[in-house]
Amino acid sequence: MVNKKYTNFRLSIRNYLGIISILYLLACNQEKKNSSWQLHLHGQGTASSPRLSDLNQDGILDIVLGVGGTENVPNDTAVIALDGADGTLLWHVPGRNQIVGSAIFKDISGDKVPDVFIGGRTGELMCINGNNGKVIWRFYPLEAKQKPAEVGIYNFYNPQFTHDLDRDGHEDLLIANGGNYLIKAYDPNRPAGKLMVVSSATGKVLTEAQVPDGKETYMSPVKADLRHNGAEEIIFGTGGETIGGKLYRVNLQDLFRNDLSRAVVLAESKNKGFISPPVIADITQDGILDIIANAVDGKTIAIDGATNKILWETIFRGTELYSSPAIGFFNADSIPDFFINGGLGVWPHIRESTQCLINGKNGKIESQTNSGSFMYASPVVTDYNHDGFDDVLMNINLSRSPVTYRRIASSQLYIFDFHQNTRYPIGDTLAGSNIACTSWIGDVDKDGKLDIISSTIKLAGRNSNDIDQPSDLRIFRLKTDVAVNSEVKWSAYMGKNYDGIFTGLPSGKILKQMASPELKNVGYQVKNQN
Repeated sequence: MVNKKYTNFRLSIRNYLGIISILYLLACNQEKKNSSWQLHLHGQGTASSPRLSDLNQDGILDIVLGVGGTENVPNDTAVIALDGADGTLLWHVPGRNQIVGSAIFKDISGDKVPDVFIGGRTGELMCINGNNGKVIWRFYPLEAKQKPAEVGIYNFYNPQFTHDLDRDGHEDLLIANGGNYLIKAYDPNRPAGKLMVVSSATGKVLTEAQVPDGKETYMSPVKADLRHNGAEEIIFGTGGETIGGKLYRVNLQDLFRNDLSRAVVLAESKNKGFISPPVIADITQDGILDIIANAVDGKTIAIDGATNKILWETIFRGTELYSSPAIGFFNADSIPDFFINGGLGVWPHIRESTQCLINGKNGKIESQTNSGSFMYASPVVTDYNHDGFDDVLMNINLSRSPVTYRRIASSQLYIFDFHQNTRYPIGDTLAGSNIACTSWIGDVDKDGKLDIISSTIKLAGRNSNDIDQPSDLRIFRLKTDVAVNSEVKWSAYMGKNYDGIFTGLPSGKILKQMASPELKNVGYQVKNQN
């Protein structure tokens, strides 16, 4: 006969150990939710940038990213959603080609979970239920027999929300369409790009208009109320790597009338176009937003939002610019400054990157360095060390091992601290390169610590810049010990709100100092125009 008292004791120990095990698992799970992670996808790559929203309603932001394998090859993981806590795949959506756009979010399904809008190559534009990954609508059906280009549909870029044109209670999508990959690089006979407004609920085209110069377009349009008077305008661009183009400004209402003929030319480039989205900020301090844009032919141009006159134009000799400026307060004045990442050489033979800090007040170069192999990704900005001055975060790609000097691609995150005139790496050196994925920085899990979401890819082709032949994609969250106790000024591709508009303010420390350090200006030309 078993002693009842002993049995009860044994059960109590078992229950106690069970409770300890549960508490241990909960602690491990909590540690996992607050730690760094990596996810590998074989045969995939990305030219998209991470955008975040809480899709599984656990209080932690989740990651949506466009991906793809070899260009023009259908893929069952063209869009993916990852749990921000641990990198678990929440859902994936197939596509006919690479999804190179970046997502925006709005609930149109009525389940109180943000839905996903994202575009890509060869007519890919879709709305995805953020909760379960089901496609709500797809602009051009996967099962269509004709190729999109055969019916005048090309690449879709990053959308912006705009007015509810079809009056269904949901804001609709402003987006650009253009770029035919079948045409050879220097062939000037290219289909004209278009701006469109597409119903967010159905994917139906509500209005569209061809760009005024009849050129192709690769630029994601930026929509802004420059004068703060309720009259929204669109900034858009034309041209490409080998075809000249223009930068335009037009009233949004003109597009609603299917007509861009009254668009004003802000800048022009004869041999190469405007590809990367501009940034919008008040650098004249007149209360009107100004336009700062990179031209592919190596120019950063600042345009007065009040007069359309060029405020300054900074020329980078021997450089092509494919990424957007990053914006922040890097020196001791109250005018935003700009960090530029460019490529040394001429497409497609670009091997090295150059990074420059431009004084937003006068267009002068305050700092310049050449670091790493070429990348299309844009930098992001935050005050990483809390000294009152903003710092830049970006990937630097290495083509050789720093130890053995063997030819091997690797990537490292770096902080550029202009106040201390230094730069330093953070996190691990990772295999592969970051070619076109702008990092996201912010607080994923609301614990007051800075998180970084980024990626690297390995490439199957010999060309180190050829993102059309990826072999391995690594997406990662880097958990830092840096406190998020100040505004993250420019946290993602096209900024904190994904719209290209800068709304940051200088810190109190900057306002107390009005003398910028004197830095060298070597090898660059600055033209100031009144």
